[in-house]
Amino acid sequence: MKFFKLAMLAAFAVMIGSGSARAADECLAAQALVGKAIAHFNAVGKEKSFADFMDKGNKDWVNGELYVIVATMDGIFKAHAINPKLIDNPDLPSLKDVNGVMIIQEMIKAGKSGPNGAWAKYTWTHPETKKLAAKQTWVKPNGDLLFMAGCYPAS
Repeated sequence: MKFFKLAMLAAFAVMIGSGSARAADECLAAQALVGKAIAHFNAVGKEKSFADFMDKGNKDWVNGELYVIVATMDGIFKAHAINPKLIDNPDLPSLKDVNGVMIIQEMIKAGKSGPNGAWAKYTWTHPETKKLAAKQTWVKPNGDLLFMAGCYPAS
């Protein structure tokens, strides 16, 4: 019985650890995806890169909840494969989360904070649990655009 309890505790610890590791990996992947998107944009130009970013079937740019968003410095989305209705939406920069955080304004602030990129943090519905969760989006400027990808960090 004691062995069984120890085995269960060990299994639980591995599950918790793997969830945290998965979240950390997801956030590292978001940062890497933004860097890759900027390199692609710089190599092939706006028209081709935006078409690629918007292609839901292209796993290089859209892989589940990991996808590229491109916005102007004013927070107007120009590429968003998961919800194309957000593109050129003038009301988007005033979007708030349940805690009153102005999400797009946080993204703009993160993007304008320096050339190396920064995290914008807010609350959003987690796609797997369907519950509100902490979310963060890696934002990096490139010219007059902001390149972004988000993740759900371990709590």
